Amino acid sequence: MSKLYEKIIKDIEEGIEKGIYTVGKKIPSVRELSKMYNCSINTVIKAYDTLKNNHVIYANPKSGYYIVENINKINISTSDTINFYSGNTLIGDMNIPDLKHCLNWAGDLYKNNSLDSNHTGVDSLKDASLRYLSNFQVFTKKENLFITMGTVQTLNLLIDMNFPNNKTKILLEQPSYGHFLDNLKMLNIDIMGIERNEDGINLDKLEKIFKEEPIKFFYTIPRHHNPLGTTLKKTQRKAIAKLAAKYDVYVVEDDYFSDIYLDEKYDPIYSYSDFTHVIYLKSFSKIMPWMRVGVSVIPNNLINSFKNHIKKLDIRYYISPSLLSQATLEIYIRSNILKKHSDVITNDLKRKHEILLNKLLTLKNLGINYFIDISGFYSYIFLPDHINEDILIKELRNNKVIVGPGKRCFIDNSFYKKGIRLSISSVSTKDIINGLNIIKKCLINS
Repeated sequence: MSKLYEKIIKDIEEGIEKGIYTVGKKIPSVRELSKMYNCSINTVIKAYDTLKNNHVIYANPKSGYYIVENINKINISTSDTINFYSGNTLIGDMNIPDLKHCLNWAGDLYKNNSLDSNHTGVDSLKDASLRYLSNFQVFTKKENLFITMGTVQTLNLLIDMNFPNNKTKILLEQPSYGHFLDNLKMLNIDIMGIERNEDGINLDKLEKIFKEEPIKFFYTIPRHHNPLGTTLKKTQRKAIAKLAAKYDVYVVEDDYFSDIYLDEKYDPIYSYSDFTHVIYLKSFSKIMPWMRVGVSVIPNNLINSFKNHIKKLDIRYYISPSLLSQATLEIYIRSNILKKHSDVITNDLKRKHEILLNKLLTLKNLGINYFIDISGFYSYIFLPDHINEDILIKELRNNKVIVGPGKRCFIDNSFYKKGIRLSISSVSTKDIINGLNIIKKCLINS
């Protein structure tokens, strides 16, 4: 016979299925169920704690327990497309009770603040962010820290700014972040590339470029690279910091997914730098896709220019995130909910990575190569000469599989390595298996 608390759980779940308990409706109190089932209060609390952990109900302090709306089920039921394109984790993966609690708290926390009062971010969030960044070996001061709407907005600011080195050209890894590359091309910015492959970056070539070209800044994604998914070795990260100081080149380090703990010994380029030539960018949008918030660590000699550009652009559109987003992030950091959520995503990625790796291994028999790192957040499948990238992507879409185009991530054909980018952040383990089977089938038939 099942334990009594398990019967209570089953009865509540059946009540939800039958419509007795609906979303947002208060369910019986602990004391009421204790009398109904003739059991101790602790038995009911154990049942309710289990339902809370399974995101079936949530507790509203001093009010009671309520039914959670299952966002994840809604998302899945409305689409049978396998989305390997999106790099955002599912909103349904969020702990909904935590989220609702933080949103309610956020309204009270910042009720006396105004976006107009501070273009660099709310002070209390900056204080919390300083402590949070120290977990990733990023130590800085409040005056160097800026709260923005994310990496893209900060990159646009940096493009527009004049740097103290009076140089004009921007160096990109090849391949690189497609959206940023699109912006650079649209604005007719002077750019050049350096190859990044499975072994990272050729440091001799990098030094030659730093020495001979007027490089304003070098944009790099050292870990969880987009689109390759790879991570630069420690020796390369240290060397990049050293070369930047030697040749007066700024490094813009995009550490967008640092919250995922897969290598606890990892230190960013920033930690090896002279703190003058490295601009550190971090976004929270991948791990919390429902809000756009990022932090930027700006060197002393760029602070005034950065502030002025924020004020200038704020006339046309907001660079600063909403107060609600800032307040929610602060609560997530201070209450340690962000760390808890990061651990959930880390474990989820580990499971997905193992499945993805096993499926990718089957492509080796077709003579197809790929890059995949320890997270599998992004991976890149290289296509043989006889396969047309555009036609393959269209065929996959016809089979309800969406992938990222490799072509978008390259400056021009001199760097172009034909391929497709995969992300496992917003797909299930079942989707990975089915999706890779479809990709393999389309590759064979191409």
